Amino acid sequence: MGSTFSGLEIGKRGLTAHQQALQTTGHNISNADNKQYARQRVTMTAMDPLYDPSLNRANLPGQIGQGVEIASIERIRDNFIDDRIIETSGTKDYWAARNEYLYQLETVFNEPNGTTLRTLMDKFWSSWEDLANYPEDNAHRSVVLEKANGLGSRTEDVYRKLAQLRDQANREIETKSYHMNTIAENIRTLNERIGKSEALGDRPNDLYDKRDALLQELSSLVDITIGRSDEDELMVFIGQQIFVQGNKANKIDVLGNPSKDGLLDLYWGATGDPVLLRKGRLQGLIEVRDKIIREKIDQVDSLSINVMDAVNEIHKDGFGISGNTNQAFFNIRALSINTFGEYDSNGDGQNDVTAIFRVTGRNTIDPDRPIGINGTISFNQSDAKEAPVLIPYSTNDTLNGIIKRINASRSGVVAYMNHDNQLALKATVADDHPNKNFILRHVEDSGDLLVGMTGILMASGPAGAYDYKRLGEINKLQSRPEDITLTPHFHPSSHFRIADSIANNVANIAAARGKDVGGTGDYNSPGGQKDGRNALMVASALRNNPVMVDYSKTTDDFYNTLISKLGTEAREAKQEFGIQSDLMAELENMRQSVMGVNLDEEMANMVQFQHSYNASAKMINTMNEILDTIINRLGV
Repeated sequence: MGSTFSGLEIGKRGLTAHQQALQTTGHNISNADNKQYARQRVTMTAMDPLYDPSLNRANLPGQIGQGVEIASIERIRDNFIDDRIIETSGTKDYWAARNEYLYQLETVFNEPNGTTLRTLMDKFWSSWEDLANYPEDNAHRSVVLEKANGLGSRTEDVYRKLAQLRDQANREIETKSYHMNTIAENIRTLNERIGKSEALGDRPNDLYDKRDALLQELSSLVDITIGRSDEDELMVFIGQQIFVQGNKANKIDVLGNPSKDGLLDLYWGATGDPVLLRKGRLQGLIEVRDKIIREKIDQVDSLSINVMDAVNEIHKDGFGISGNTNQAFFNIRALSINTFGEYDSNGDGQNDVTAIFRVTGRNTIDPDRPIGINGTISFNQSDAKEAPVLIPYSTNDTLNGIIKRINASRSGVVAYMNHDNQLALKATVADDHPNKNFILRHVEDSGDLLVGMTGILMASGPAGAYDYKRLGEINKLQSRPEDITLTPHFHPSSHFRIADSIANNVANIAAARGKDVGGTGDYNSPGGQKDGRNALMVASALRNNPVMVDYSKTTDDFYNTLISKLGTEAREAKQEFGIQSDLMAELENMRQSVMGVNLDEEMANMVQFQHSYNASAKMINTMNEILDTIINRLGV
């Protein structure tokens, strides 16, 4: 015979189970606006029956039920959608970083509207053209000075804003890296708490939600992989390295990189190895800082030094109103502190390199005539390996053909014919380190092209080769001092200034070409106040003539390439960010459809559980009446 009081226990279990179900429903409703919360569901199951099948069991019809119990409170969540969101989050924030900074870069250049470098350069060249028509007029000379000052101020402003953007990206990298370590520590703490709860048989659903939210936040910073194969501990990988493993977190250090002028990079704290990233906001920031912004700074620097040098090259050959000559228009601040171009590159107090930007030959030559000699010119690539680049020439080649071959070689050296039909060689932006920008690394000729014909090198072969890693190399050059430009100090765009002799007296502006007295081929005598040919040559040189700004023929070509590439990069970043944002929104909607709280559903559940609770209470009350009848009213 069954127990008289068994019905009370069944009713009590029903009360307890449905009370827990109501509390879970209330918990869901309270977190309806929490996007990181996964709704919870109470799983109820029947209690084990009173009797197991056996020969000595009570002779009753079937097993006796014992009511209900809560098997688990589970989260409704799809790990496959979560993993897709984590992967997409890193890609989206990678493009978000690029999109934000490229938009700011476009604002810096402000093309095509406003006071831009393009409009100021056009006004500068036009002022030289006007001066060519009125070379004796100091008012037009003052206009040239004013336009030069305007161009210089704007160039310095562009560099300053680019440098500020680079520093901003560097600070954000530092901040995000420290935050990443904080997230890892929080995940480690949650793993520890979750492990203790699971050891007691609990399901800490709210802790799971907090950990998943941290994982998604971490995935927006770096590309992570989550290892769930081990039931006892969750692992987070960055690349092939373990970032978090259970209750252990590997710290990432943020240290200055000497090869990047002290800009910050990420290293594993335990091994010191660099952290290898593929996507995420941090990778986007690093690429923006080290590639995009550096490239734009290098390009503005290249434009600045080439404009200043091209003007100086022609200006030195001209004459001012008073007949003075060999004066620079712009003040190019040299990297070295002596006239030999010697410089201390490693900071040990001893000069160890010769830093020269441009060298022009002494001899005038027709670039379209066959050269009639054989040989090979040798340069060194402007990268860390400095591999030799060979430019062969033969008797039927013209100098113009050889120049095209040199410029197509992308060796870090470009060539052109100057206004006096003299061959000029100059350096470009370096591929390995910004501190090596605008340094001619190696010039060698096995034949006589750079020696007797153009008058650049003193001698042929290895013995007569110019190499920047040696001191006193300026003596290997035939060129006059005024035909050599030393490498400018770092970032010439930050010091775009007019020479004091010009700023203090506009009469010194060399608008006149002069005369060749004696038939030497050198314009060695003033040509009078009405002579404006030199001013016209300055205007033509930077607007039309191929003076080679890096690997672009003219300043216009170079600047157009700069702005076009910036626009292309910005459009690509905006487009990709939009695509990834749409995909992320779609995945978020899919996830919310699975784990999000539906208030209508929860209200229906609440009514259902309430009725079940009331029914269980009614059952207990009924059992109480039955027991009251048995105990108090049978009169036994």
